[in-house]
Amino acid sequence: MPPSGRWRPRGSGPVVRPYAVTGGRTEPSDGEVLDLLAFVVATGAVPTDDHHQLSPEHHRIFRMCQQQITVADLAAGTSLPIGVVRVLLADLIAQGTITVVRQHPAAERNPTDVLQEILNGLRAL
Repeated sequence: MPPSGRWRPRGSGPVVRPYAVTGGRTEPSDGEVLDLLAFVVATGAVPTDDHHQLSPEHHRIFRMCQQQITVADLAAGTSLPIGVVRVLLADLIAQGTITVVRQHPAAERNPTDVLQEILNGLRAL
């Protein structure tokens, strides 16, 4: 309880500092920093606590990755700083529970495939 004897309101910010969530790590353990627009998705494997002590934030990110989602959307959905989300994602990727969906460079795409993707996107609206 704060010195004033009153509880802090829920909207007053996080109780735990971001560096505590990542164990003091500021960069992903594998060194690969994911782009904000990189898509990630769960692989189907369930996270285990064998190698790392997984936090509730790890589990929340894993649940959000049941469908493809961008790194930026994960940060917004968890209300965590992007750096923290990148570190936690790296932990889950190292475990094999989440994978990065790699996009092909535009030069390697067939123009017909690009047009089909545009049509699919318009239909989804």
